[in-house]
Amino acid sequence: MTRPASCGFLPLIAVCLVAIGVFGSLIATSALIVSVQRDLGLTYGEAGFLLSAPFVAIGVFALAGGAFIDRIGMNKVLMLGTGLTVLAGAARAWGTGFSGFAAATLLVGAGVGMVFPVLPKIAAVTLPPEQRAFGSSLYTASVITGSGLAMALTHFMAIFPGLPGGEVWRGGYLGWALVLAAAFAFWLAAARAATAMEKGGEASSSPVFGGTVWRSLAIWGVAISLFIENQVFFTSIGWLPTILAEQGLSPSSAAGVVSLVPWMGVITVLVAHRVASWFGGERPLLWVCVTVTVLALLLLTVSSVWLTTLAAVAIGICANAWVLLCLGYPARSVPHAQAGQAAGLILGVGYLGGFSGPWLAGLIRESSGGFAPAFYFLAGCTVVGFWTIQFFGPPADKSS
Repeated sequence: MTRPASCGFLPLIAVCLVAIGVFGSLIATSALIVSVQRDLGLTYGEAGFLLSAPFVAIGVFALAGGAFIDRIGMNKVLMLGTGLTVLAGAARAWGTGFSGFAAATLLVGAGVGMVFPVLPKIAAVTLPPEQRAFGSSLYTASVITGSGLAMALTHFMAIFPGLPGGEVWRGGYLGWALVLAAAFAFWLAAARAATAMEKGGEASSSPVFGGTVWRSLAIWGVAISLFIENQVFFTSIGWLPTILAEQGLSPSSAAGVVSLVPWMGVITVLVAHRVASWFGGERPLLWVCVTVTVLALLLLTVSSVWLTTLAAVAIGICANAWVLLCLGYPARSVPHAQAGQAAGLILGVGYLGGFSGPWLAGLIRESSGGFAPAFYFLAGCTVVGFWTIQFFGPPADKSS
């Protein structure tokens, strides 16, 4: 069967709006953690769990969602994931204790995990090969934009009446649930063309990896690389508001500074492929990104608002160029009939780093009395990123 012609960028733009809402809902806790921890009386360990636990669920459900996308279709998986994120995200607005709040947070992670593999699948299905690099930049930018909007705007969302306590952070959670519901309504209007292409193109894609992505050494290498990058990214946007507050900034000002991490990333991912050509390809660019990221983590061990801000900018540029190359891999290098499975494996392994980084940093902070040991540890882990660079060269069908 001949693959249908491209239906343009409309379905990808629609799913990118969903991604902005999904990641805004997910990262809202990072923007609100200082207030949530204070009002609910949480320990640093409990706060660290709220920041990191969703990424375990993202990992598990990205693996499942990636497999189901290639079987039951993008639209059904996206509907399940978005619905779960809306309901669980809104439920956090009524949270009064750690247990219920943690349960709702885990369910948000599960919903995000189901939605995430749809992004590279949409790009692989709806765009011709020569446009997929730009498509991967677009959906990666949407993920980062959602994170940036969460850090910058959540504190300024209006207080919704009738919520217990009346704290601003409660309205922030409900506001993001409404944003995501509106974005999903737009996706439904644009989904028909993408769904038709998905069905029409399946028969033309030959199987790879002997019928399974699990044997691809290159995909495992990319997954490990994403794991390391996510440790850096989510520890940074998760705990830097607390660090800056300890250095004297207000919670809203601290969240504004930390929003530089995703905002610098939005600019970076839109130009990273062109910059990679200046460096001579993906590998040299990754060498630069990993090196600068390690140095930025070492800067965070010094108690200075200005050095912390500089480190946030450096991480915003380098970590986000790094994540672009990881997230774009399934769309660029895997036949679209298996792009969902490949994305699920990369995301499933990679987003466990979003759990381990913030959680370990919180435990280290609680036991040592400061964050500096946590960032020394994280810098040491990030050095392993140099080893993963080799896996961005081999074709995706190289097996172990």
